[in-house]
Amino acid sequence: MSRQASDGGFQGRTNKRSDTCYAFWIGAVLKLIGGDAFIDKIALRQFLLSCQSKYGGFSKFPGALPDLYHSYYGYTAFSFLEEPGLSSLCPELGFPILTSL
Repeated sequence: MSRQASDGGFQGRTNKRSDTCYAFWIGAVLKLIGGDAFIDKIALRQFLLSCQSKYGGFSKFPGALPDLYHSYYGYTAFSFLEEPGLSSLCPELGFPILTSL
């Protein structure tokens, strides 16, 4: 839990900037061990939105150019935040849980 920084995002390592992909990587681990209740979800959501490009997708940091890798993991992090309209996410695989075909 000490990896959630003051900007609301998660850091991969001490003294590194928060990074969009860690919202998934750390969020998935916390979900698996039942620690996701301790995430400041409002702050994390605000961080993710600050990394969203006006052209679409998500960047690694606020103000950087979006890329496919960070766009995918930024999007999946919103599932952990229970964003309305998104399917639940399987934290082990990073794929949506399909309830019916």
